[in-house]
Amino acid sequence: MERLNFEDDRLWIRLLMLGILLNLIVCFTSDLGLDTQVKMAVNEDGALPWGDLRPETAGESDPNDGGQRVVLPLYNLSEIAIKAMAFLTFAGMIACLYRWGGVRSAAVLSLSPAFIFSIGRGYEEVYLAVFCAAAFMLFTGVLSEKNRILQSFGGALAFMLMPYAKGFTDGTGILIGAAVLTVVVTLWNEIEQRGGEKTKWMSKPHVVGIVVFISVSLCMIVLGMLEYSSTFSIMMESPVRYGTALVFSILDVVVIFTFIGMVSWPFIGPLIQGLTSINDSKTAQMTGFIVGILTALVFYVAALWTYEASIWNANWPGVIWTMGNNGRYATMLFIPFVMLLQQLRHHTEVPTYDAPLSKAKVMGLTLLLLLPLSMLASLHGQTMWTDEAASEMNLEDGEEFLYVSEDTLGMHWLYTFYAPLDAEEKGITGHWRSIDSTWESDLDSTLSQVTTLVVSPDVTLTPKGWIVESSGEVNLLNGGGEWRVLTRS
Repeated sequence: MERLNFEDDRLWIRLLMLGILLNLIVCFTSDLGLDTQVKMAVNEDGALPWGDLRPETAGESDPNDGGQRVVLPLYNLSEIAIKAMAFLTFAGMIACLYRWGGVRSAAVLSLSPAFIFSIGRGYEEVYLAVFCAAAFMLFTGVLSEKNRILQSFGGALAFMLMPYAKGFTDGTGILIGAAVLTVVVTLWNEIEQRGGEKTKWMSKPHVVGIVVFISVSLCMIVLGMLEYSSTFSIMMESPVRYGTALVFSILDVVVIFTFIGMVSWPFIGPLIQGLTSINDSKTAQMTGFIVGILTALVFYVAALWTYEASIWNANWPGVIWTMGNNGRYATMLFIPFVMLLQQLRHHTEVPTYDAPLSKAKVMGLTLLLLLPLSMLASLHGQTMWTDEAASEMNLEDGEEFLYVSEDTLGMHWLYTFYAPLDAEEKGITGHWRSIDSTWESDLDSTLSQVTTLVVSPDVTLTPKGWIVESSGEVNLLNGGGEWRVLTRS
């Protein structure tokens, strides 16, 4: 450690090159993630061919109810194309950050375990980060003060692409939301400029941050009360469990993925001191944007955990370990955070990623501590035992199979068979049943047409009238154990 000179840009250039290499390697070592494989199965009508992820009847799929979801068009591409798009987009982000900030902030971004994790699995975090950064820059006018109304509309469109990417809205919703946001941002700018003494608080970053925090928190609670979606309605249905999830969400989103994962914790103290000591409308807007997004993420992740746990009958709070990586959504705020520090530096002496002052060593050591996680995410990646199982199933055109597993992520795992089986081309239908359901009797009644049975390592029972055709071992990081493929005897 004594030989590492964190003041030397050559060290950071090497770290940047290592980060780019790890992001490239993970494209070859990792299978696509569960959510990505689900999105690839969505048909042209926006439905899932083997049933929605959240079945009406707990513990069993319903191919006749495919639900309705919006996904980014890129999920119609092949696995190679999806990973290539993610990597090239991320490389573009690094190049822009290198130009706007410097080699150190670019190196931190390139070595982010969360981004490496997401790129290898084809998740949309890299696109969320692009949309978020574009909205941030256009809303606040950080790059230019010209055509503010036009910039606000562009920022609103970029902002609405984030809920679109997560399936919360469609094309019409993007336009309506963009129009509303443009009006809100334009009114904010006009009131701040013409309000005089009464609106001085709008130039105080810490006050704006507090106002936005309270406002967004109330909006999220209202969404829950209005049952805007099944996810948010869980806030009212299970308030005690949601309250505990909120505490864990703060730890996950703010502490683990923002403070540590983004190597931002050395700057938090000086940042807060700086924000409370200056008056600047642009800095205030930047602060409000970041606080608003971070607050919404904390509420959303807590609601997601609570709702998914309820439909899976999962142990609480053990399910948080399964879904803890949802905190990675906070990575979309990395570029805005870098720019906020740079903007604040124009008004007061604060350290930044690329001018860390006394924080250089702390920042460097934090990044090195994260390096094993980055390398693990890259060199190991994610593996799917279902690929191997699919190759052993020997299904003909139009045949059906049943997959049995625990409730947790059961429907997600079902769709990992979709691409390997060429299900769309062959007209193959997959069913899922929970290990706690009546799946054995269903095989002789409602699922009598099923010719092949696939069971996860959680299932040790061999139903009467079935024989094991093949089996294999599951990777330890996927839980270990033996999967089996069975056929009727």
